[in-house]
Amino acid sequence: MMTSLPSRLLVLCLFCFVLTFCSGCGKNDPTTLPITPQEGNAELVQSPVTQGADVNSNSSQTTQPELLPSPLDMPPVEDDYKARREQILTQERAEETALIEEERKIIPLVEESEKLIPLDEQDRIWITPDRTNVVLIGRVVLREGFLELLACRVRTKEHESILAVRVKPLIIHAALLAANARQGKPMQMSPEFVPASGDRINITLRWKDESGVLHESPAQDWVWDMANSPEDAKKPMTTHWVFSGSRSYQDDEGSNRYVADETGELFGLSNFVGSILDVPIRSSADNTQLQFGCLTEHIPPLDTPVTIVLAPVR
Repeated sequence: MMTSLPSRLLVLCLFCFVLTFCSGCGKNDPTTLPITPQEGNAELVQSPVTQGADVNSNSSQTTQPELLPSPLDMPPVEDDYKARREQILTQERAEETALIEEERKIIPLVEESEKLIPLDEQDRIWITPDRTNVVLIGRVVLREGFLELLACRVRTKEHESILAVRVKPLIIHAALLAANARQGKPMQMSPEFVPASGDRINITLRWKDESGVLHESPAQDWVWDMANSPEDAKKPMTTHWVFSGSRSYQDDEGSNRYVADETGELFGLSNFVGSILDVPIRSSADNTQLQFGCLTEHIPPLDTPVTIVLAPVR
């Protein structure tokens, strides 16, 4: 049955009235009213966000969240790096100074050490009164691994040398000349290999163990000849050293330079033109072809002071 027009208008008006009433209800909801202080009223209306807070507290006493320092307020990274670097260098210098002072107290393990002739008091190197031997002090810095040198200068190639020596290489060269050793030539690689030459130099090592017992050994006994013996049956090297002398050259300013002073190569096991003493055989410095390694069982503990005696053989 069709609804008359007046009835439909009545229903439409009723619907509009209900819709208008419902939308106006929210305007009287106290939770949606703006919070404004009323004149003459000391209390503030609390919003749901501030409910539970102390309404009597002063706004100036409100606890603020702790803020992290701004990167602009922090010291520059470069300055921090420089300060840290200087701190490390200062500590290293202090340790080095203490070690030098300790080494100055070491007495060479040779007979009548008081009669040794010092060539350089600062570098601690001597020749014997009969001018037949050179004496210097080193320390054990490596006991395991492959070798390219028996000895190097301090702070150069300790990762591939058994001994480190605090003596300027040019002074060692001069000491060998003072002990009447004849210098030869460094090895030559091209156009064909020519081994190092010069007087044979025997190297003897002397040290004391923890009990104070004196030990002596030829330097070869500390070096494992990997090319001629397996790891389960290690044998010492049998070759000797010769006084090839390091090469010299003139720099751009015309000053004479001694290669070993720059490289730290003292007594070689691999062939280097900078070594003062070299082996008179072909011995590669290629890491995949190294011939010599540490004979650990024969080497005293790390940091053990060792008296090194160089004896020219003619």
